[in-house]
Amino acid sequence: MKLPVVATVVLALAAPALADDTPPGSIIFARSGSLIRVDGKGKGETEIATFDPSQHVRSLSTDAAGKVLLANLDRSWGWMPLDGSAKRLEPLPCADGPAQLEEDGSHVTCRGKQGSLDIDLATGKAWPVDVTVARITGTGAHRRFVWVASDGIWGAPPSASPRAHATKLAPEPPLHGFLASPDGERGVGAYTSEVFTDLHHKQPAVLLMGFALDGTAARRKAIRNGVAVEWSHDSEWVLVQDGASACLMHATGGEYKCWRGFIATSISPDGRFGLVLGGAATRQAPPPAKKPAQPDEAESDDNEADDVAVPPPTGPLSLYRVRLEGSPYTETPALVTKLVDGAAVWIP
Repeated sequence: MKLPVVATVVLALAAPALADDTPPGSIIFARSGSLIRVDGKGKGETEIATFDPSQHVRSLSTDAAGKVLLANLDRSWGWMPLDGSAKRLEPLPCADGPAQLEEDGSHVTCRGKQGSLDIDLATGKAWPVDVTVARITGTGAHRRFVWVASDGIWGAPPSASPRAHATKLAPEPPLHGFLASPDGERGVGAYTSEVFTDLHHKQPAVLLMGFALDGTAARRKAIRNGVAVEWSHDSEWVLVQDGASACLMHATGGEYKCWRGFIATSISPDGRFGLVLGGAATRQAPPPAKKPAQPDEAESDDNEADDVAVPPPTGPLSLYRVRLEGSPYTETPALVTKLVDGAAVWIP
């Protein structure tokens, strides 16, 4: 009489392991003037909104709960709730430049025509801010503006004049590419350092580095020539473009895994999966995954690239799903969907 009970327990224990292979949440991408939502495997295409098909979607992002979508279309910005109540993007008074959605979906900070703006999405009201906000971190009482200045990285509670209440979070600014984690505890950016060319010699190089935003910024080397694209919402993982490779990197451990020939575009909420874009040649023969590397390993010359911002993708492309777990050498990206026009985002 006890045998069925034992079998039930075994199956119950095995179920979570099987569920771990299922990509979480859903994905939104653009195609021919439509924003389309699919599940993590590319199934169940549903149009959620439309836009002018002559516009190119340069970026898509969402909040931690997947309530709001922020989009950049041909250097202009718009937003929409993801509860089904809207079918078009609402324009924002943002100029060409970076914009960021707060983790609770309530505010957007962006570059306005005359300085930075803090926009309340519920009311549409925009307040001027006297610093160029690099990131909003935290939510509610822990909400903070973070910005880069010539004398370091600074943070302060939101206000029109955050400089008056600023705290130094790091003594040295990065060369470029600063990105703070959603919880405001860590940052990544490109700094000048050295790498080994062999066992006895070093040479100068620009490296992506991670560090705590605690005022001391003891930095840890990460990916040479890497450009941080996006943090996972749990602040544990970073999506990185390393020249011609898209990479997933652990924020504190430094280990990472890369796929050559792809453009990094989004990361799953838990950091276990990434979305990458590939062109026609990539669709025919996806390159194998690059082996995991340690932060201080010297890269070969064929992996070097100009240390510049990640260029926006152009279509038609195909969207692929990559996974952190599994074989580091032979696992290839899994096709999500074909004919994607520009960016995509993973929705919790």
